[in-house]
Amino acid sequence: MKRLRYWVPVLGILALAAMFFKLPEIPNVFGLLGCKTCTSNDPYMPLVGAGYFAALIAVSLLFPAFPSRQVARGGLTWAVLLALALTYMGLPGWCAVCLFAHACNILIWMIWVLVPPAVRELSASNIKERLCLALFAPISVVALFSCLNLTFMAYGFKANRNIVATSLRLGDAAPAFTAQVSGSARTFDTADAGQTAGIVINFVSPGCPYCEEQLHVLNAVATELASGSYRFINVSPMLPPELVQNAPATEWIEDRGGKLRALYQVSGYPTLFVVGKGGKIAQVIPGVPQQLEAYLLTSLVKLGSP
Repeated sequence: MKRLRYWVPVLGILALAAMFFKLPEIPNVFGLLGCKTCTSNDPYMPLVGAGYFAALIAVSLLFPAFPSRQVARGGLTWAVLLALALTYMGLPGWCAVCLFAHACNILIWMIWVLVPPAVRELSASNIKERLCLALFAPISVVALFSCLNLTFMAYGFKANRNIVATSLRLGDAAPAFTAQVSGSARTFDTADAGQTAGIVINFVSPGCPYCEEQLHVLNAVATELASGSYRFINVSPMLPPELVQNAPATEWIEDRGGKLRALYQVSGYPTLFVVGKGGKIAQVIPGVPQQLEAYLLTSLVKLGSP
């Protein structure tokens, strides 16, 4: 039974690997491991998770008497509640990589609950040395992950974002909604689709590097088609100025409660819908595919032609 505790560092290493593949700039070598359904693709959550699991690995190796039964029970409760809360926040999408990391976290604390710790006395000098090593481990892992993420970003080894980000399909009726456009007296109503040449409804999120790249392209398309009766609507959970300034030629709607994201069944950012005059979805474009500007221009001009 005591040998179960040997699995704690193994599970910690597996969880670290999951955190590595959650980094937004890591190439998705196998096509399955990249975290592509999270509501926000920024490096902060993976780095925090990497530091956390590195600390668990270090503590399990350096302090065999950790944790006490009460601490282990509290940790198990916390791990389960954390998994439920973060998974709920990501609905309607879910991420296999995140769920795997949560499972590792729950198993680690479950092992500590089931297997009593070995009791060993450590000298004061040993305790200080081990505390320093336990502190050094998460700092080193976070620094390593940050450098790798920046390296992949600098050399352009970005993961392919061609994903299925919604269960809506071409030809489906665009879900109807009415919303106030931020910073304007205008409103947006999907029922007005017949009065336009075409509508772009684009779901983005703050802190998403792919969204920033995509918004610059969308802004260029909106500027080029400014003379037409097109509408370009960006939907985001929050509207910080640094996000809005990426596409000043478009309109913005704040979806603070995530109702519109759930309505359009969006599971990853960015996800762009092109809606035609009949209110039908003409195109769904997840991520930032190559030649996005030319492809989007062609689609919209085709919709606007008689």
